[in-house]
Order: sequence, then C-alpha cells, then structure tokens
Amino acid sequence: MEQKQINLSALRQSFEKLAENNWALSAEVFAPDFCAKLAQECQKLYSEGELKKASIGSSGNKLTAAEIRGDFTLWLDEGNSPLQQEFLQCLEVIREELNQFFFMGLKRVESHFAFYPPEAGYDKHIDNPRGASHRKITFVLYLNESWQKDHGGELSLYNPENPDELLATVQPHLGQLIFFRSDLFPHQVEKSFNPRLSLTGWFRDDAL
Repeated sequence: MEQKQINLSALRQSFEKLAENNWALSAEVFAPDFCAKLAQECQKLYSEGELKKASIGSSGNKLTAAEIRGDFTLWLDEGNSPLQQEFLQCLEVIREELNQFFFMGLKRVESHFAFYPPEAGYDKHIDNPRGASHRKITFVLYLNESWQKDHGGELSLYNPENPDELLATVQPHLGQLIFFRSDLFPHQVEKSFNPRLSLTGWFRDDAL
C-alpha cells in the first residue's frame, strides 16, 4: 500500500533504531502539512466537545482521575472524517512495514486523538505491563506547532530495568514520532502549561 504522507526511508531508519534500543524517535516520517491538518482537526473536535475525559484501569474497572491522567481523547474510526481515514491508512502502511521488518504478526492498530489542557499530565505507567494485553508497539505522533520548552508537556521515558532512571525526554513538537515496546517502558507525560495535542496508539497482534 503506497502512502504519500509517509517517508518510508525515514520510517525504516526508525525501525533500525527500534531494533537496537526498543524505542525510536523521528521527525521525518510524516509530512509536516499533514501533521498540521491533523492538529487543526484535533483542536476543532476538542472545541466542539467531541473529545471525552480519558479513563484509567482495565475495561471492566475504568475510572477517571484527573490527578493521574488529565487528557481528553477521541478514538479514530474510518467513518469519522476523510482526514482520520487517511491517517488510519498511514498506520496500516506502518503496520505492514513493522511486520516485514520484525516478523511480528501484527494484525491491527488502534489510535486516538489526545488533548491535554493546561495543567494536565499523565503519571508514570506501562502500556502493557507484564505483557498482559495484545498491545505490542506504542506510537505517539505530536501535533504542536511553535512548542516552547517552558510549555512543559514532555514525554519522559524510563529504563525498564530501573524505572527511576530517566532514559530520554521528548519535546512534543509537531511531527515528532516516537515508537517503543509497549511491554517495556515506564513513561510519563509531564504537566503541560499550554494545550498539548497528539495522536497516540498501539499496534496489536490480535484480531477484532
């Protein structure tokens, strides 16, 4: 599947880093104008009340706790808008590339917009603790134009073998894309002092 919004060379270079370190960061995978359109859509949907307060916990025991997780989310769906459909097609290209590169047997991908209002963050957590779910690779695509360091909102990535050791800090600039193993890395969204937008999701090895 061809996709004009993706730089396949940059994507494959990020996979080499992912293979080496179990995480990778690139600002070259998605076209900047495409990221800007996604940012506009996220902002518009939030202003219209389409994004809902995110919850924590398992599917049978979900709750909202702003002091732990302060974002608002909207799951992407093929029927939501042409732009979301195009992004989901991009994710399918990435899923196929992941399978070719790593022989992972990934069967699907899920993704949502995430909007953090000022003063919001997300405490340290692991997306797939102890490999208990089918989430295998986490991705985050940041959608923040003109982001400044004093805006906060960094992604803090911690050492799986020593969860108190900070490995990397990622500024959420427009077009920055991070991949990491869902079962390994404790990570935290630091408190934002400006609205912070992203697309977050998981490549999974189970079918619907």
